[in-house]
This record gives sequence, C-alpha cells and structure tokens, in this order.
Amino acid sequence: MKQRKKFITAPKLHLFTNILFCADCGKGMWFRSNRPNGYICGNYARHGKKACTAHTIKEDFLKETILYDIQKLVQEIDKEQFLKELETKSKKSKKDIQQKLDKLNKQMDVLKVRKRKFINMLADEKINQDKYLDMVEDNNNELAQLSEKKNEMITMLESEQVMDNNDKLKEELLHFLNFDDLTPEILHRLINRIEVKEDGTPIIHYRFAAPTFE
Repeated sequence: MKQRKKFITAPKLHLFTNILFCADCGKGMWFRSNRPNGYICGNYARHGKKACTAHTIKEDFLKETILYDIQKLVQEIDKEQFLKELETKSKKSKKDIQQKLDKLNKQMDVLKVRKRKFINMLADEKINQDKYLDMVEDNNNELAQLSEKKNEMITMLESEQVMDNNDKLKEELLHFLNFDDLTPEILHRLINRIEVKEDGTPIIHYRFAAPTFE
C-alpha cells in the first residue's frame, strides 16, 4: 500500500489574509508567527522550495508602508472622485469574484460526484478497499483545497458588499481616511491586492490613485 499523502491545512485568518499574494506563483501568503510576525508564500509553506520561495515580509512593515501612503494622500484626495473609483472597482471585483466562485462550485460538484462513483466501483468490486481509500483520500484533498479557495473568495466577496451603500460610505469616509491603525475592513475598502516580490518588496494595488512603493 502506498504511503498516504499528508494534507497541510492553511493557517488561521490574520490581518492580511486574502489580500496578500506571492508575486511569482500567485498563491496567498500565510502568516507565520515564527518568522517573526511575518508572512510567507502559501505554495512554499505547503510544498517547499520545489514549488516557490518564501517571499517573506513582515506585518509591521506592511502596515507602516500602507499607513504612510494613505496619510500622505489624505491632504490631496478628491473625496467624491475617490468614492466613484471605489464603487467602480468594487463592482468589477465582485463580478470577477463571483465568476471564480461559480467555477469553484462546479469543480467541487464534479469531485463530489466522483466520490460517489468510487463507492459504486467498490461495491461492484471493480476496485479493492486499498485502492478505494487512496482514491477517496486524493479526492478529499482536492475538495479541501478547493474549499479553502472558496472560503477565500467568499471572504473577499463579503468585503465588497460594504461598497454598495454609498450613503454609508460618505458618512464613514473621513473616519477611514483619518485612521492611525489598520483593520481588515479598512484594508478591503482601500486596497484590492498586495503582491510580494521574492526580495520582500510589496506591490500594493490600491482602489484609487496612490503612491507606489518602490
């Protein structure tokens, strides 16, 4: 019997979870307290150097960079134009996320049907118990990975829902532009995505025109 594959589960959600990605492989970054208080490429965390490199970046460094960029912009920003840009980009982002969710759901449905077929194959003695267990384990691992991606997409979609209420945005805009700390809600309102280069340099994709970190 072949050795069972070990499935590594993703870490718990943290401040930059679902918004921080590896610039090379595109996988989400995972928080690791032993790095210290930093993130590493999820592909590297799961599969090691054969898949990607660490792309390590510290959380405090990211927070300082973003706070500096946004606070520098506050004095010059056209608040009405800012709202329009947020809404436009949010609508496009919601559409893209929903399309990805639909695709993931279809893939998961296929795997669930396949799992039922395995049971029938075992019942018809087309495969033995060991083969059945191996096939089911592989199938479950694929499902778990897709489920992880789906949860990420759902979290991102939920963060976009806050953009629908324009009146609420206007009411809260000054509050969000005069903060001195970052929260997941603020991050998803103001930032689309952050990519981390191999040397740890962040590429921050804001929802509006903003300074670019180089």
